[in-house]
Amino acid sequence: MGREFIGECPPCRETAEFETYEGSLAIKYIKQHCGIPPRGVNVEITWEGSEVGDGSEQVSYPVISVVWDEGVTEYPDEYIGKCIEAFEKFDLPEEIYQEGQERMRLFCEPNDVRPKSDDPE
Repeated sequence: MGREFIGECPPCRETAEFETYEGSLAIKYIKQHCGIPPRGVNVEITWEGSEVGDGSEQVSYPVISVVWDEGVTEYPDEYIGKCIEAFEKFDLPEEIYQEGQERMRLFCEPNDVRPKSDDPE
């Protein structure tokens, strides 16, 4: 079973049950935004673990991941990209999301923004 991290479940100030509920809302938004996933692919809450302190203690926390059956489908990179974008839109305030998209566009398409050296300004 393949798995790709999409984002952390929204932090909860109440209970673990509420945290799972907020994660479920994020997943519903992602699925609505991205459409039907490819065959054998799903978006789910999974658990990450990390060591704390001197490494003798393990802590687990819920995250949102794209999971897929490697026997049914290849690495769903296009769907994962859509899910990451949808999660960012869900997780960030609109103005911060739009600013990040603009910066990414400028970073990825620098020739479209700057005048060429032989062009008059």
